[in-house]
Amino acid sequence: MAAKIRKAKATSSPRRMYVDYRYGQLHLTTAFPPSGGFDEFTPLFLLHSEGGTGADFKACAAMLGADRSVYAPDLPGSGASDGPAGHMTIADLAAAIMELIDQLRLREVDLIGCGRGALVALELAARRPREIRRLVIAGSQPAAAPAKPMLHLAEDSEVFTRQPLAPQVARIREFLDN
Repeated sequence: MAAKIRKAKATSSPRRMYVDYRYGQLHLTTAFPPSGGFDEFTPLFLLHSEGGTGADFKACAAMLGADRSVYAPDLPGSGASDGPAGHMTIADLAAAIMELIDQLRLREVDLIGCGRGALVALELAARRPREIRRLVIAGSQPAAAPAKPMLHLAEDSEVFTRQPLAPQVARIREFLDN
């Protein structure tokens, strides 16, 4: 465990990545442990709020990517991700993220969702209960609590764009690592 604690103090260098999916290409901001992924914690998906992109989580991904793989996709039709013409429902967005999880061959993931991303995270937890381990939500508290361990980080969905970020990341890390 001491090795994991030491890794947690390091940071990772966020990178860009594209994955082919049903609407074209999905853009992601990613961060991976310097160890190359050996002996890492559960992979983490960061889902942005309305009008945002995965790059909104760049600093957070660098901190959390020290000991786990981090994926922050631009939701379909946002940022540099292709999307269908017209509006996508929360269920449509969740289906696209499920497809991404399947393509990456991940068996279990943790989710952080802000604003609209929180709604997508809750939908994913309801649709894929075996694959979603823990949820961190920023924004409005859900009407019905999911059957997963959940940390309600803040009422403000823009919590990751404010400084200082380190205390928020410390709370997330403590929750995810327990």
